[in-house]
Amino acid sequence: MVGIFVNIDEKKAIESQNELLTLMHKSMLKLMNRYAFIDVKKHTYQCFDFKSVMLYPNEGIYEDFVARVATKFKSLSGEESLSNLMSIDTIISNIKTDSDVYRIEYALSDESVIFSASFVPMEWKDGALSKISLMTQDITEMKKAESRARLVLKDAYEAANRANQAKSQFLNNMSHDIRTPMNAIVGMTAIATANIDNKERVVDCLKKITQSSRHLLGIINGVLDMARIESGRVILTREEFNLADVFQDLFALIRSDMDAHHHNFEVHMGYIKHEFVKGDSMRLQQCLLNLLSNAVKYTPDGGEISMTVIEKPRPHSKLAQYEIAISDNGIGMSEEFLEKIFDPFSREDTERTGKVQGTGLGMAIVRNIVHMMDGDIKVESKKGVGTTFTVTVCLEVQEQSSDVIEELEDFEVLVVDDDVDCCESTVGLLNELGLKGDGVFSGREALQKVLEKAQKGLYYYAIILDWKMPELDGIETAREIRKAIGEHVPVVILTAYDYSDIEKEARCAGVDDFMTKPLFKSQLSCTFRSIRDKELYGESQSELSAVSELDFMTKRILLVEDNELNREIAEEILSTTGATIEVAVNGQEAVDKVKALPNGYYDLILMDIQMPFLNGYEATVEIRKLTEKGGDTIPILAMTANAFNEDVQKAKDAGMNDHLAKPLDLRILADKIRKWIR
Repeated sequence: MVGIFVNIDEKKAIESQNELLTLMHKSMLKLMNRYAFIDVKKHTYQCFDFKSVMLYPNEGIYEDFVARVATKFKSLSGEESLSNLMSIDTIISNIKTDSDVYRIEYALSDESVIFSASFVPMEWKDGALSKISLMTQDITEMKKAESRARLVLKDAYEAANRANQAKSQFLNNMSHDIRTPMNAIVGMTAIATANIDNKERVVDCLKKITQSSRHLLGIINGVLDMARIESGRVILTREEFNLADVFQDLFALIRSDMDAHHHNFEVHMGYIKHEFVKGDSMRLQQCLLNLLSNAVKYTPDGGEISMTVIEKPRPHSKLAQYEIAISDNGIGMSEEFLEKIFDPFSREDTERTGKVQGTGLGMAIVRNIVHMMDGDIKVESKKGVGTTFTVTVCLEVQEQSSDVIEELEDFEVLVVDDDVDCCESTVGLLNELGLKGDGVFSGREALQKVLEKAQKGLYYYAIILDWKMPELDGIETAREIRKAIGEHVPVVILTAYDYSDIEKEARCAGVDDFMTKPLFKSQLSCTFRSIRDKELYGESQSELSAVSELDFMTKRILLVEDNELNREIAEEILSTTGATIEVAVNGQEAVDKVKALPNGYYDLILMDIQMPFLNGYEATVEIRKLTEKGGDTIPILAMTANAFNEDVQKAKDAGMNDHLAKPLDLRILADKIRKWIR
């Protein structure tokens, strides 16, 4: 009896196991729609359709099976036919071991249904494959999902590329769109000045200046709408710039806030040997503007704010190190807050600071940028006393030619400034320019020096007066000097302030010109060259003298410019050299002109970049191919509002010899023309 019961139990166990295997088998079959066995030796097959739709005989010759499949379906594996992919020889060549699986994909002609076929080894005899199982699966939905995923990735990739291109295009467009009206404003101003006695010409210039100014204002308003867009990582650029320009722009930006709070702003300048440097001028200005803005915000109205700028000696180095200290007598900071002032979003929680808007990111950004410039920032502060931020930055030095103004060499200039460091620095800069600087520290001393010379029949070439001095300020000193020696010695006021409020009074006192602190060598050079130009050419010719003094009577210049107003400005300026000016309104016309004329006909080509038909780069490439017309040797200068470093490199890559940025600096224009016209 026991044995019977055991057999029954075993039978039940076997039936249960078979039932489980059957269920598993049915589940697995749901993944397949056909199943076949292939006898490699006999070239026969047995086929099973799990969906009860048999398209082929259940068994037969394998090659007939393949032929039937190939008439209904196509291969998805490139150009190779489905018949070749399913041949026994191909299968054997792809199955070398028991673990190998050979897979192919095929579909209906319209690819509305797609299948995957898997060939799996089943039996080996004498080391050779003898039997194979074939399983097919409908993978249409899977392929559609893959296709959708690829499209999503492709769209994301293209969107990223479009965003990157849009950013680059935005920067290029802004550079071009802002500089183009600026070029018109600067150029038309110069033309109006040169034709000051021609009322109709001046009125025409003023109308065009007004139009360009309104256009520029519209562009700026558009840019300001995007001002709240925050960037992520900061990457410093490496561009050539002048420190004087950075400080002048900085003071222009902060001056209205200073005036609104009635702050007294002093600038102290040490000796600056290198003002032409390479680096990121915008980021440097951003740092200093942040520090000055904070000084204004956290200093009670009528407070004292000062900036001190010095260059630290770095012998035998291509880098110059600058120390800039910004001090105020404002509310100051607690010692506890000083420890975390450079942490993002940190603001001291006091009644006074709570009234000042801010994110608390400014100092963190400043420190980050300063560190990227191989510099450092330190802060000293005491509650109720004030704060001093000291920034040091390192900038690469530009190679510069001699700064000496040969025509003014050894001319004497008197410097009057109660700030001893500033006075001595200005005298040193004058000496480097080839003039002879003589310094005194008060208006009384200056008047005495001038009178002593006048008694001997001698005079200074010019006099530089600081505006704010004790006892006699700059304007009073100028007035006394004019009474003593008359009008023939130029007098220049030096100030850290916006001189517009005192300009009328200063002019009445006999002041000829103004310079702003911090004073750099380039400003002195520009001022004294301007004084010299006025002596030689008169007031109306000083702006254009740099170009008009060139003598190119026998030369021909091709001006390629599609903007009518810019073309008019450039043509009139260039014509003052005596050269014959011919124009082309697009790149294709420029190429055609060079092609049609004799070898060496043009001595110089000034080429705009953004033009219809052929842009400036494309036109240059085509002209360089015209070797029989001398196109490979004609100097070609880019004259364009595209002024980024990469634009300069593009011009060189296209075969241009040099690059002029709009708005045109007439002195630079004159230097470039002189350099390339033989």
